[in-house]
Amino acid sequence: MSEKQIQHVLVRSSNVHSVGYSLQARALEVHFRSGGVYRYYDVPKFVYDALLHAPSTGKFLAANVKGIYRYRKVADRPMDAPAPLV
Repeated sequence: MSEKQIQHVLVRSSNVHSVGYSLQARALEVHFRSGGVYRYYDVPKFVYDALLHAPSTGKFLAANVKGIYRYRKVADRPMDAPAPLV
C-alpha cells in the first residue's frame, strides 16, 4: 500500500524545514533540515494547528509529538529537494 504525498508549509525553525498534515489519514509529516522526513500517525488536527502557532516548532514537537505518536521515516530529502509546498 502506497501512502499519499502530504503537502507541506514552511516553518521558522532551526531544526524543521516544513510540516504537513493529512486530515483523512490523521498524519503529521515533518521534514527536518537534516533531510529526514517523518510521518506521525493518529495525530489529531488540533495538534497540527497548535504546532503551526507554537513559538518554537522544535520544542513543540519534542513536548507534544515525539514519543507520543507512532511514526516512521518516509524519506530522506536533502534541502535542495524539499517536500511539496502548499
